[in-house]
Amino acid sequence: MPFDIKTFLSLRPFSYHLTSVENLPTIRAVRRLESTATLIVRAGRPELSRQRRPRRVRVRVNGVDLWLQGQGPLQEGNILFHEGWELEDLVERLNSLVFFWPGTAAGPNDYGKRHFESASWCDNPVVLRVGTASLLEENADLTPLFCRFNSGSPRCVNGRRSPRGPDTFVCSDRFDGSSSNVAELTFPGGVDLPDCIERGDAAEGPWQRLFGTPAQ
Repeated sequence: MPFDIKTFLSLRPFSYHLTSVENLPTIRAVRRLESTATLIVRAGRPELSRQRRPRRVRVRVNGVDLWLQGQGPLQEGNILFHEGWELEDLVERLNSLVFFWPGTAAGPNDYGKRHFESASWCDNPVVLRVGTASLLEENADLTPLFCRFNSGSPRCVNGRRSPRGPDTFVCSDRFDGSSSNVAELTFPGGVDLPDCIERGDAAEGPWQRLFGTPAQ
């Protein structure tokens, strides 16, 4: 049964994003998170758009080095593809979105905690925390999309592979489950960041304002 956004906001008032600390100066400068697909285009690296990244990749955008997270946990053997999809289609879809892990003031959901604890995603990680309502308000022109699981880390459980396809990311009125079943909150293309966004070195903080503090 679809859920409404108000219910989701009451249950998951904060959202969390993981990036490399080397990316922070650019994020501060533009006050925005861009999708990997956007950075790939700006870097002139089209070969990366449908290519799984076993480890993190450095790209140069407007004279600045930025890091794209690795996709080591994205194992094709654990995926049940729908509607003719292949791994390259999934990689392209993942690259097109900006990802957040919903949570509370205490931290992200369990999927997010495991994501942040994994050393395979990026080196020198930093966590961004933002009020979910503020994030949605800042990007009111975008339709948020929701996913039931960690889309980039499929698992095979009791011989059953994890499904991936066109309906992996859907809007709230098409989501098959309650707001408590949301694992990932995503946005297409990129998101503007509200003033209230914070940064920390771990999913539990401590937190400091992202804007108005020296780059680290």
